[in-house]
Amino acid sequence: MSAELIEQLTAEIERIKSLPLAEQPSAFSALRDLLENTLNSSDGN
Repeated sequence: MSAELIEQLTAEIERIKSLPLAEQPSAFSALRDLLENTLNSSDGN
């Protein structure tokens, strides 16, 4: 993983942690989907 991607992930996780508990599951789900798409798109490279 690139340092830039790790920084973005860290910032997004911190943002999600600051959300109300009721909103965190959907935000983490969206982040998981983004990570899966990123990993799947890099598989073809």
